[in-house]
Amino acid sequence: MASVHEKLYKFCPTCKTKLKRKLFGQRKFLSCPNCSFTFWNNPKPVTSVILHNNEKILLLQRANEPFKNYWCLPGGYMDYEETPEEAIRRETKEETGFDLSIGSLVGVYRIDNDPRGVNIDIIYEAELKGKILLSEEHQNYNLFAIDELPAKIAYKHRNAIEDWLKRRSESE
Repeated sequence: MASVHEKLYKFCPTCKTKLKRKLFGQRKFLSCPNCSFTFWNNPKPVTSVILHNNEKILLLQRANEPFKNYWCLPGGYMDYEETPEEAIRRETKEETGFDLSIGSLVGVYRIDNDPRGVNIDIIYEAELKGKILLSEEHQNYNLFAIDELPAKIAYKHRNAIEDWLKRRSESE
């Protein structure tokens, strides 16, 4: 089945030949019959962090689409040469002003509800320390009590928070 994002590719970015579908294993991918370029349509890696303090979780309210006005965890796309840990430290600094001391890995989530494409979100947890310096990517922030999370949370961040809370209660 063709992905919505494959519609962006009609011609080979290498030699400009019209792309055709080619069977690889059980799936067909867009491929160039001239130079063998293949558009694999792989997901992009992103990182996020659950910043918590005194039974509260920091969420940022998005200022732009997609998911404008929804709440989300600090995070973003990994740069090509970054590790997930380097990416979440950079993103957290950019979005909140914090120098992050990473805690444990919460989980890895397939984000399939972003109109820009499928992402793999590597989510950590960390203790919230310092004063928040909000970036222009977000219009607001709030420390939400665990039992008072907002209804509109973007991506799979609610799932990650629930998983983190479950593991935390099991370890107590």
